[in-house]
Amino acid sequence: MEVPVPATIVEIPAQTGAGMVLHPGDILKIVDLHGRQVADLALFRQTDLTESFSPGRTIDYNESIRISAGSVLYSGNSTPLARVVEDTSHVHDMLLSPCSEEMFARRGEFGHPSCLQNLSAALGSFGVREDMITATLNVFMDVRIDADGGVKVYPPASAAGDSFAIIALQDLVIGLAACSSEKTNDGACKAIGFALTGCAWR
Repeated sequence: MEVPVPATIVEIPAQTGAGMVLHPGDILKIVDLHGRQVADLALFRQTDLTESFSPGRTIDYNESIRISAGSVLYSGNSTPLARVVEDTSHVHDMLLSPCSEEMFARRGEFGHPSCLQNLSAALGSFGVREDMITATLNVFMDVRIDADGGVKVYPPASAAGDSFAIIALQDLVIGLAACSSEKTNDGACKAIGFALTGCAWR
């Protein structure tokens, strides 16, 4: 489908997040403003916040570990939450959870900003607790599995201006974070952009 051109691109500063509500038919467009920057996307069904995005169901029902235009994002209850309607990058990840303070501590980096922390802060006013944020669609993130089953993170393939958009199929609470891991973002954390068509945000 043709994605409407949004009037305004909102910038989420590096290592921060934002929360919003989408209603059926609303479109969220995510834009890599500077290139090689991941955006962590969390989705919850507004009428039952215990129902959230499930990578496993999404992989199962799309019969692919790859997400692109036409793919549907499902909840753990098999509810279709959103459909991808635009994708200029074609490289995204559903395997890894959002980065956390504990993850950075394992690397010897203490007090480091994290996507889990930023998503929790952005979604708290919507009734989403930190322990409910267990899975994200990591937009523009390049994660590969080698022949031995090892997992390796590569720099994002996205260039400045690349975009990814979903259309809501349910009333949704959405969290979006500009990923906080320097390693994931080719050495530097940058802002991410987003635009909404047809819904209010805060």
